[in-house]
Amino acid sequence: MTSLPDPAASRAVLIGVEQYTEPLQPLPTVANNLAGLKAVLTGPDSWRLPPEHCTVLSNPESATQVLDAVHAAATEATDALFVYFAGHGLLSPVGDLYLALSDSPPGRLFHAVAYDQLRYQVAEECAALSRVVVLDCCYSGRALHGYMGAPLELADCGDIDGTYVLTASAETKRAMAPKGEHYTAFSGALLRAVTEGVPHGPEMLDMETVYRHVRRELQARKRPVPQQRARNEGHRITLARNRWSPAAGPEAQEYAAALREALRDGDNAADPDTAPYLRGERVAPRAFVNALADRLPETRLTRLHDLRRTAQRAAPDAATQLQYWQEEVELLTHRLTRAGDYSRDVEGELTRAQERVRQLDVEVRVLNRQVRLLLDEKGRDTATAEALVGAAATRSEAAESAVRGSVPPKTPAGRGAPGTTPAARPSAPVARTSWTLAVLAVLYVVIAWAFTLDTVALTYDSGRKPASMPSTSDLASGEGPHYVWDVETDVTSTFRPDENDAVDKLTGDLVVSVPQPCRDRTIEWEITIDGREGDRGSLAGDTEHQVPLDLPLNGSPDRVTISASWAGGTESCPSFGLVWTDPRLAVDLDLVPW
Repeated sequence: MTSLPDPAASRAVLIGVEQYTEPLQPLPTVANNLAGLKAVLTGPDSWRLPPEHCTVLSNPESATQVLDAVHAAATEATDALFVYFAGHGLLSPVGDLYLALSDSPPGRLFHAVAYDQLRYQVAEECAALSRVVVLDCCYSGRALHGYMGAPLELADCGDIDGTYVLTASAETKRAMAPKGEHYTAFSGALLRAVTEGVPHGPEMLDMETVYRHVRRELQARKRPVPQQRARNEGHRITLARNRWSPAAGPEAQEYAAALREALRDGDNAADPDTAPYLRGERVAPRAFVNALADRLPETRLTRLHDLRRTAQRAAPDAATQLQYWQEEVELLTHRLTRAGDYSRDVEGELTRAQERVRQLDVEVRVLNRQVRLLLDEKGRDTATAEALVGAAATRSEAAESAVRGSVPPKTPAGRGAPGTTPAARPSAPVARTSWTLAVLAVLYVVIAWAFTLDTVALTYDSGRKPASMPSTSDLASGEGPHYVWDVETDVTSTFRPDENDAVDKLTGDLVVSVPQPCRDRTIEWEITIDGREGDRGSLAGDTEHQVPLDLPLNGSPDRVTISASWAGGTESCPSFGLVWTDPRLAVDLDLVPW
């Protein structure tokens, strides 16, 4: 048990006999034992029992009265039961222990209380989780041992949780009631441990701590030493708070003052759990400060923790210093756990970043390849334009030669060959008409060629966005767009035409690039026009595939969708590159009727 019992569910029976007839000597200090122990059990530092839950039997008249009181308390207690006896102890001829009453001399044991009967009430009739029996009498150690087939004693009952027996003497020793002292020897040491505290002891005094302290004190004074027996953690039953505290140093006083200022609640000073912290008698632990987090700003909370650490390190008792190191270890463990979680998060982010870098590297390689293709294509376009200009110039020169050829060479007047007649010179209107027809022929050829090359560009609309897209200036200048994707498993992108003009066909080139180890992987591609299949195919057996597109159309489409996929990427084949080069809707007016 690490806390005090529940007062409402606990009971105590205190039995004391001070008046005896001859030959037993009276024990006047027993009355003081009863009063002192009741004050402890009902006080704020121990079980805090209500007075009606603490039964005191002073000089009971019969064994029946004693056993009835113990039976009643045993049946009512569900948390803890405390039974105490102070008086003379007697042994039967066979060694059984009897608790002597006022009229039970050695020859009349039937007037005494047989310990076995009391043990039965505590062990068999009580359902409390914790049970304590304290015997301050001669030969009380006999309660800890079986004898000649006697039943198991209280603390040996294995099916009872938390049982504890504390006796004033060994089984063959007498207890002591020194003359001139306020209490009997054993009970006085027990009460001093509870009321004055155990130096350097824990905050909560369990039965084991109390026993060791009482034993050391009685041994030092050459008095009978107590005995104990516990079962099922019975020695951990808490008897009281430790009232001992070292002289508060300046560090503890400063810490206590800061706590009082933080709480600003007079009721806390009356709380037996909190009052020692506010008075500086004990150093409040880290958990106490953490409980103030909802009412204090972070700066004040940090200052309280700093004061706590200083007070703990400067404390004169080892228990407080040990508590400091335990709390620091817990805090360090928590921080290490958080650091481990952060490290794993960073590792995950780094892995994702590395994967993104790998994907970007693939896209860069694809883009570099497409730049080379663009440069080659631009070179071809330049050569074609130069060829067209040259053809036009040639046609113009031919037309001019034709016009010149239709006019005969001039012959000087009177110098004609003999017997010949000079040719007639054409009129000026005929020459102008020939020149006009030649120029119109050239313009007709150029205009027909230009209209044949008229196209409508396609721009990205929805779906997977390409890694590379043309700029607005590229589209405005009439240059064909190039769309690039890095595909791990599949891709679907939809495009729309820039204009609504009637078109005849869809043109462009699909270029698919795969890593060298993946040349045998099959890549499926498909182009749909307004949801209807336009063209599709399968590619395998090479690292790069080029598919020219020339799909006839019936009217201008609203949407053109391209899709490509393979059976998923692997470590050696993470992705493939897809490029749609110069996707256009072409118009062919066929102005030249050949």
